[in-house]
Amino acid sequence: MKRLHSRLGALLLGAAAWCCGSAQAASGPGFSMFDTQVHFYTSDFAQFPLHDEHAYMSQAVMTQRAAEHPTVPHRVFGDWQQNGVGAGVGIQYGAAYEGDNSYVLSVAQRFPRRVTPVVILDTASPDAPAQLRRLAQQQRVAGFRKLGKRAPDGGYPWLHSPGMLRLWSVADAQHLVVELMPYPRSPDPRFLHDIAELAARFPHAKIVLDHCAWPAPAPGPDFGIDAPFESLAVHRNVYWKFTTENFERAGFRPELMQGLVQRAVHVFGADHVLWGSDMGNTIMPYQRMVNAALLATAVLDPVQRRAVLSGTGRYVYGAAQR
Repeated sequence: MKRLHSRLGALLLGAAAWCCGSAQAASGPGFSMFDTQVHFYTSDFAQFPLHDEHAYMSQAVMTQRAAEHPTVPHRVFGDWQQNGVGAGVGIQYGAAYEGDNSYVLSVAQRFPRRVTPVVILDTASPDAPAQLRRLAQQQRVAGFRKLGKRAPDGGYPWLHSPGMLRLWSVADAQHLVVELMPYPRSPDPRFLHDIAELAARFPHAKIVLDHCAWPAPAPGPDFGIDAPFESLAVHRNVYWKFTTENFERAGFRPELMQGLVQRAVHVFGADHVLWGSDMGNTIMPYQRMVNAALLATAVLDPVQRRAVLSGTGRYVYGAAQR
């Protein structure tokens, strides 16, 4: 019982510290932030029908979410303005649209200075490589995203399927983003090993690992970024995106949030660590997402903090010129 009370007390203290830190962080870092992970979807089902039959949260929940709380430009831009975010990346949301990129592309076309798009492509389609080239050249697409599960034998064959390798080649030739999210949501040395091999094979592709490839929310000294993660530091085309999901998994405990970000910057460099809110997927007030990022980066020096919250994302997604 004493142990339970002690743990509860620690959690309450952590929550109180996070709330206080969030209030202080809300004033902003003094520069325009860049949000690298916003999932746009609309309630205009007539023009942009959902393809949410396989949504991980269930089709009913995804449809209700889009109908009642759509992630549309005027809402996103209002939240950005209120929280010091100047621009960001529209990440195609597979739960809502699968590989139909129509909506995110329409948003990026209407607001080219504010939204840079990342698409989802059918890796098995023979036309996918040409489609990626065309989208990059004509519609400012920064790259493509691929999600995949661990196979029963423990491997990740989707990373190097024939169709995926063709897309890797296009991304390498055109210096595009390959954004990856593995399932299950846990650290896996085998996945990181495969990434190392692909990073060496396609050195000009910008490999972005969503949610930092799921490091365990562990206390120091490594805060979950252990030896298998460290081994990727030599590959300078690998980038690490931390999001609200990482902070949520850490229970929003300031010491774990700050430790994770500080450790990532120490291992990979601030020019290889970036922030995304995960707006549209993680459901909570946007201000809370931003405040969590501000609190987590408060331990960095000003140059590092600016890189992580703005500069690195702008560079990786090719938004620095716009």
